[in-house]
Parts: sequence; C-alpha cells; structure tokens
Amino acid sequence: MTASPSTPSTLTTPPLSLRARRAIVMTAAVLCPLVAGAQTIAKPAIGPERPFTAPARVERTLSNGLRVVAVRYPTVPKVSVVVTMQSGLAVDPVEKAGLAQFVADAVQEGTASRDSRVIRREIFAMGASLTAFAGQDTSSFTMRGLADTLPAMMSLVADVVRNPTFPQQEVDLLKANTAQALQAQLASPQFVANRVYRQTLFGPHPYGRVGAAPETVANIDRASIVEYHKTYYRPNNAFVVVTGDVTPDAAFAAAEKAFGTWARGTVPPPPTAALPALTGRKLVFVQRPNSVQSSISVGNFTIRRSDPRWAVMNVANQIYGGAFDSRLVRNIREDKGYTYSPQSTFQAMGQAGLYRAVADVRNDVTGATLKEIYGEIDRFREGGPAEAELVNAKTYARGLFVIQNATQNGLSATLNTIYSFGLPNDYPETFQKNVSSLSAEAVKTAAQMLLGSQDSVIVVVGDYTKVKDQLVGFTNITFVDISGKPITPPQ
Repeated sequence: MTASPSTPSTLTTPPLSLRARRAIVMTAAVLCPLVAGAQTIAKPAIGPERPFTAPARVERTLSNGLRVVAVRYPTVPKVSVVVTMQSGLAVDPVEKAGLAQFVADAVQEGTASRDSRVIRREIFAMGASLTAFAGQDTSSFTMRGLADTLPAMMSLVADVVRNPTFPQQEVDLLKANTAQALQAQLASPQFVANRVYRQTLFGPHPYGRVGAAPETVANIDRASIVEYHKTYYRPNNAFVVVTGDVTPDAAFAAAEKAFGTWARGTVPPPPTAALPALTGRKLVFVQRPNSVQSSISVGNFTIRRSDPRWAVMNVANQIYGGAFDSRLVRNIREDKGYTYSPQSTFQAMGQAGLYRAVADVRNDVTGATLKEIYGEIDRFREGGPAEAELVNAKTYARGLFVIQNATQNGLSATLNTIYSFGLPNDYPETFQKNVSSLSAEAVKTAAQMLLGSQDSVIVVVGDYTKVKDQLVGFTNITFVDISGKPITPPQ
C-alpha cells in the first residue's frame, strides 16, 4: 500500500528495480538447493482425475414461448443471467454486415424508462456487469451479480432487451466509434488474416461475414437497427439461462415478472446457403508493404456444432495444433524455431464449421512454414495419433471440461452452447465418457475429415516482394489489399 503524504513511510531504502528483483529470485533459485544440501525434492503425485457431476437443470417455457433454464450452483453467492436471441450476424443483409452487433450494443444505450446513464448507474449500484456479444448464429446478453439482486438484474436486462429506444445520438456515436476501431484493426495482420480467411473460405455464404466492415458501417442507420430488433428480438426466438446461488423457483418467478408480457412475433428462419466448392490449394496474398513477417492461415470447412462427431474432431484438432503440446507447436516452434505460438482453431457453428492453422513467422521462413503445416497434416491423416498422444489428449479434454464448468460463468457458457445449437440434454453428463471412448482409428478418421490437404484455403498477410520466391509452387494466387479489395500482383 502506498503511504499517504501525511504518513511517514516505513521504507528506509529505495525500492529495488525490476532487474534487481529478478536477480535475487534467480540467485535464490540457484542457492536454495545448495543450502538444502543439494537434496532433490520429490514432486507431488498427480491426484486422481475428477469426474464432472452436472447440477440438476430445471426448464420451463413461458406462455409467450420464452424458454427459461435454471440451475442452482451455489459455488459463490452470485448468479449469472444469460439472455440469448437465436439470431446473429448470419441474418445481416450483405450491405449491412455487422448489424446484429450494432443492435446488441445499441439496446444498452437507453430504454423507455432509463437512459444510458441510468442503466450504467443501476448496474454499478448492484455491483453487477452487463455485456453483449453477437456471434454468427446468436446474440447474447450476460448479466452477473450477487444472488440477492436477481430480481433487479432480471428486470434491468429485460428492459434493455425488450424496450430500447435507440437514441439517434447514441447510434451516431456507435457508428463513429466502430469506424475508428475498424480502421485501427486494419493495422493488425492477425485481424486482417482472420477476416480475409473467412471471406475466402465461405465466399457468399452468410458465415463469410464476421462483423462490420468500413464499407458497411455507413449503411447501418437507426431504421435498420429498429427493424432488426423488431424482427428478431422476440421471446419465441430466445431463451434465458440462470445459473448460480438461487433456487429454480426464484429464477422462474423473476423471469416471469420481467419477461412474461413480452409479445411473441413471427421470426423468419435463418438464411441457408450451400458452401462454396473448394478444389485445390487456393492462396490469397494480402499485400502489406514492408512487413517483416508473414501471418499465415491454412484451413477449410468442417462440421456443424450439433454433429455427434464434434468431440472426436475436437480431440483431433487438439493433437494437431489446438494445444500447446500439439504436433504443430512441437514442429515449428520447438524444433524449427519459426514462431512462438502456432496453433489451430476448430470452430463449429450452427450450419457449418471451420478449422484454421495459424502462424506468424519471419519472412525468410514463410515457404518453409507452409511446408511444415501441410507436412503435419499429411502425417496425421496417414498415420493417426500415437498412443501417448491420444491418452494425453483425452486426459486434457476431460480435465479441461471439469475446469471450465467449475465456475458459474463456465457452466453458464456450456448451457448456453447446448441451447444455442440444440445439443443433447445430457451433453454435460456424457462428455467425459464420450471422450474416453474414442479410439485411435476414430481420431485418425476425424483427422482425415478435419484437416484438408489438397483442397484448402491459404491466406498470407505480408510483403509479397520479399517472399514470392518461396511461393513458386502455388499457381492459384489471388492478391488483395488489407481491406480485401483485389489488386494487381505486386512487383
């Protein structure tokens, strides 16, 4: 604690610098074994693996069609309320991409009975938090606070979701802030790589739109925000998950009072579209002049989240590049030293999914990194997992599931996923068992399905003039600038 000006400090010597403190720690680490007679201290044994026991869930549907799920989980005297609309970015018009996120943000800026300052003051007074996020398939509002404030929390989040007024000045400010944020994000190779990768992979499919773009922000006006809200923010297109130190009866009573008079509406189904054909290795190079490194993405399509093969696909991705002891990390980080933290992500959504291997590397190893990424893909597809890899991956997946669901927030997120994508009701109870039953042959088959080799999308963000000699094996190259607009090949 820092002493006040009127209180004499107890320090008699100047505080040590960071370098000095590090030196002391390092010296102590060296001397301690010597002082102890160089005795080796045995590491504590790893305890038995903990099974996950899911708390009981109770579900009711209000007369207006709103599903309410309540789980008593008294780990701490708090509660989490998640209100989810089953519509997201995928229903945005092409020319107004990002509209769903604008709506999720704008509803918090004023209602018929509260302006934005009152909303924030009430949240602060409860010691609570309110966040909103629009994904491809859903838009969620999460409010967290003390358990005894549940009725007040439910009332406030219901008012925000049901009765926004969308003040014009707040909409204008939101548009200005979004435009500035997007401009700043274009300076990030990783942001550009993700956007261009999604656009290239999905093409005209709704999943190709990952949010607002500079050219779509101008098209989003108050009228379109109001219309989106009127169309998709309906109780028969939503559900509420209440998790925490409350009884189901208390949760249902609070939900009925806050949402019971919310009017139903006719909600159009989400748009569906066929995934574009993917033949051969398609490389999109994003020219970023004078870049000293290349931001690489490699991947293709995969299954939807409700597919029963999700667990085995997830384990396959974990072995390939989804964990820090994965093959990708061991190869291009540990063995080659090309980059610090390569990884592969596996994202399954409502209609389809994707996997994406990523690495940020020096210019001079761009081609070599692509070779190793594909080399690991081919080896995994051909040989499947080693026995130790499979054991470790399954142990990690089971243990991570327990850790993720040990908190109210984590369990709330799992339940939200279940109801967002129509997963089996016993998903939390059977997850560990399903992972344990996976065979090496099943994981090998999953790797063959998940990891595309000959047919895949490659995005490289960097300076083509510095790496072009390393890409001579690629004949299908498209060039774009950092905003994704086509350009002529850089000279």
